[in-house]
Amino acid sequence: MLQHLSIKNYAIIDSLEIDFNKGFSVITGETGSGKSIILGALQLIMGQRADSKTISNNANKCIIEGSFEIENYNLSTFFSRYELDYEPLHTIVRREIYSNGKSRAFINDSPVKLEQLKEFGTYIVDIHSQHQTLLLNKSNYQLQLIDSLSQARVKDHKEHIELYQNNFKTLKRLEAELTSVLNDGDESKNQLDYLLFLHSELEAANLVSGEKENLESTLKIAENREEVVNTLQKVAFIVDHNHQQAPVNSQLQELLRDLQKIADIDENYAQFTERLNSVIIELSDLSKESDLLLSTIEQNNCNVQEISERLNLINQLEQKHSVQSFDELLDKQKEIELKVSKLSSVEARISELESEITRHRLQLNKTAHIISSNRSSVSSDIESFIIKTIKELGIKNGQFKVSIEQQENLNEWGRDQVKFLFSANKGVMLQEMSKVASGGETSRLMLAIKALLVKHLELPCLILDEIDSGVSGEIAGKIAKILLGMANKIQLIVISHLPQVAAKADFHYKVEKLDLAEKNNTVVRMLNENDRLDELAKMLSGETISKAAIENAKALIANH
Repeated sequence: MLQHLSIKNYAIIDSLEIDFNKGFSVITGETGSGKSIILGALQLIMGQRADSKTISNNANKCIIEGSFEIENYNLSTFFSRYELDYEPLHTIVRREIYSNGKSRAFINDSPVKLEQLKEFGTYIVDIHSQHQTLLLNKSNYQLQLIDSLSQARVKDHKEHIELYQNNFKTLKRLEAELTSVLNDGDESKNQLDYLLFLHSELEAANLVSGEKENLESTLKIAENREEVVNTLQKVAFIVDHNHQQAPVNSQLQELLRDLQKIADIDENYAQFTERLNSVIIELSDLSKESDLLLSTIEQNNCNVQEISERLNLINQLEQKHSVQSFDELLDKQKEIELKVSKLSSVEARISELESEITRHRLQLNKTAHIISSNRSSVSSDIESFIIKTIKELGIKNGQFKVSIEQQENLNEWGRDQVKFLFSANKGVMLQEMSKVASGGETSRLMLAIKALLVKHLELPCLILDEIDSGVSGEIAGKIAKILLGMANKIQLIVISHLPQVAAKADFHYKVEKLDLAEKNNTVVRMLNENDRLDELAKMLSGETISKAAIENAKALIANH
């Protein structure tokens, strides 16, 4: 149940604190006093999207907080799923809305997403607004009402709905993908032909990683062979093979022997000796390496023309594929291979998608049949209860039928099209409610449906906003009786203009708009016995309270 509601800086409310109790509470007040504002604040902590325009002038943010007792409603799994603290006797829901349009939500001081807040709201409060009465004429809303009752009466109905809707989403995704693949079929075929040509061309080139660099090096050596050979020969000649003069290596060896003789005299001489020895070793390696390079050149009888042609081919391919290097060309080849592979599998993908779609449709048809059977199984009970209730509410010849028709195509709710058919008079054929029910009749039908929901669903709190609009005084008393019966099973909070309804409530709250010097401000107070009597008398006779109105108010209360 809703225990407490706190509102700060919301619309024309500066600060408001309301304590609520079990049973039947009524909220009354003049039109425009702020009753709908309080309802709007409640809807915000139930997850409705926020609008920064609702913040009071000169305020940075508004805060709406509700405290709920949820011990008997099996909601611990919700708190476990989202890792929230479970406080069954005092769960606090808070919404903060900032002037920049941002908002934050909390459950027991833990931040939650708006979707989580909205989900939690469906478990703890059902808020019926005047707008919802208009929804009663909508087919989808009628179907959802049937499902709500089916979930209460038929085991696993909710699970079947969830399974169906998940599979339906998958089916729509698969169908969209199949359409895309089929629409792109001709374009894919042309693209595949071109890519196959490019792939064949690159494959025929037989490109090898590092190949271009090796070819360019080999070509440079071949083009400058004489100069390279002469230079390498000169290195070996000077270092080791000069017979006219002592080779450099021999001269350094002789010098090394001399240095070794004085190495023990001073550390500096020893280091010098080591350095010279390193130079001799390095020169010897250079000489041997030059011999190896010469040997390689002499053995490598490369064809300059062939190398040039190969490099020209590579350069042409790089230019054709708009790449800057040989490695990028190799990457491009891999990319083309992947595209060819993907496009080549289009036919296979089409077949795969068609099989998946067929399988999902079979599963959906099977589940839709179960869902439809569940709905049909509760329709007669719904009809009986609604007819009985609307007759109590003054529609003595009223008839009501739940029409469930099978559609050819599946939709997100199954294959059923649900229509509420209604007739208020004898001899008048049942027709869709939207075509024949007046505003007052629609309100009474909605009240009957809410009474049925209360009977079968476990919900902590039900809030009804002027569900009694458009009815006469006689019917108002009957509505009050039904509301009183509903309050035996649920915390019921009713916003009403009818004294007959207000008199039946266990607790009576009055909403008033104060006309202050700088601004208007809405306040709410729970009425004591005397104030309540005066308020009921005003509702009966207007601002001027007559003695007859007081007596009538006493009579209404006495008939509680």
